[in-house]
Amino acid sequence: MGSGGHTIKHRSHSPCMSSTLCSVSFSDPEGYMDSSDFPPQPLGSFLECTYNVTVYTGYGVELQVKSVNLSEGELLSIRGVDGPTLTVLANQTLLVEGQVIRSPTNAISVYFRTFQDDGLGTFQLHYQAFMLSCSFPRRPEAGDVTVMDLHSGGVAHFHCHLGYELQGAKTLTCINASKPHWSSQEPVCSAPCGGAVHNATIGRVLSPSYPGNTNGSQLCVWTIEAPEGQKLHLHLERLMLQEKDRMIVYSGLTNTSALLYDSLRTESVPFEGLLSEGSSIRIEFTSDQGQAASAFNIRFEAFEKGHCYEPYIQNGNFTTSDPTYNIGTIVEFTCDPGHSLEQGPAVIECVNVRDPYWNDTEPLCRAMCGGELSAVAGVVLSPNWPEPYAEGEDCVWKIHVGEEKRIFLDIQLLTGQLVVMAHRPSQGGCYAFYVIAVRLSVKHTQSHKA
Repeated sequence: MGSGGHTIKHRSHSPCMSSTLCSVSFSDPEGYMDSSDFPPQPLGSFLECTYNVTVYTGYGVELQVKSVNLSEGELLSIRGVDGPTLTVLANQTLLVEGQVIRSPTNAISVYFRTFQDDGLGTFQLHYQAFMLSCSFPRRPEAGDVTVMDLHSGGVAHFHCHLGYELQGAKTLTCINASKPHWSSQEPVCSAPCGGAVHNATIGRVLSPSYPGNTNGSQLCVWTIEAPEGQKLHLHLERLMLQEKDRMIVYSGLTNTSALLYDSLRTESVPFEGLLSEGSSIRIEFTSDQGQAASAFNIRFEAFEKGHCYEPYIQNGNFTTSDPTYNIGTIVEFTCDPGHSLEQGPAVIECVNVRDPYWNDTEPLCRAMCGGELSAVAGVVLSPNWPEPYAEGEDCVWKIHVGEEKRIFLDIQLLTGQLVVMAHRPSQGGCYAFYVIAVRLSVKHTQSHKA
């Protein structure tokens, strides 16, 4: 049983009622609070008791209700202590035997008040210290956080996805305090306006996270240098420029280098990619749009001369006969569920010994507007998922299953209107989906008829 000290004082509230105040302090790591520790007071007296528990910094106080039997009108309040602030954690209306209450700091206070006209209520509370911890740090958008320990001294490591930069501390430490906290605010990940990459391997160039200066204009320049003897390949996964915005790509580090792409000189986007002539590339982006920002996502990678670059396909995957992509390498592409291959073949080959290149462009995996589906399970997505598509499109998907089978639809996301019509012909079953939606995600599976 933990030790503690207490004092009892008497004062008068009225000519007919005396008041008894008591204060008990505990500092041991474990002990009991028991109402029977105090001698009985005269009937008609008014009793107020405060029990305060303070443990080592970095530890909290855990209370367990061993017994509680209060009379009507009696008050028993358990309060968290944070400096001068008291926060009610539980009171007599919520307390039950066996209940556990934990303080958020290294101190807790229990307040008991009674009028002893009909006898004193009883309670017994057991307390013990437990190690406090920091709350789990907030994960940055477009990034991640790893934490090995949330207790005092624990470290949280933050990092950003490709193309983003960390704004703030890379690591935070859980500080030992009456209420443990992280050493500073969690960092954020943002896409910078320009930058320089040396000894490039794989990375991304993204549209800036923040607008330009006060008049909305912006000039961003990225320079990318691969190791000597290597080339660079740019894959334009997304390029949506506003009317007056401009992007220029040079095969070199200056704006006098050979021109690879200029958005004002060509209407089509080179989704097949861009190849540097040497080991460096310069990307310039200018904007006068202010808040009406353009959006782009460009993936770059360095590759050895005498080899083809590593292919890339969004919303899909590929297999290769040679992970070094030497001459003669065969690559086969497949799409994720709900997507279909288009604008390129499913198989490409690395050709030309003198200056290797792929014999065709990488295909695209896109969510189509409608189609015939007969697989046992699959996904139906709105066209161009996850991007929105143009208004006014009516898409029909027909799912055919075998005879004596049904279709289970799991609608995971729907914004707009979805109409499902069931049709059962003489052989098999068919469900047709008439979809007018901005975003749609539906999973379907076959099941045997009950």
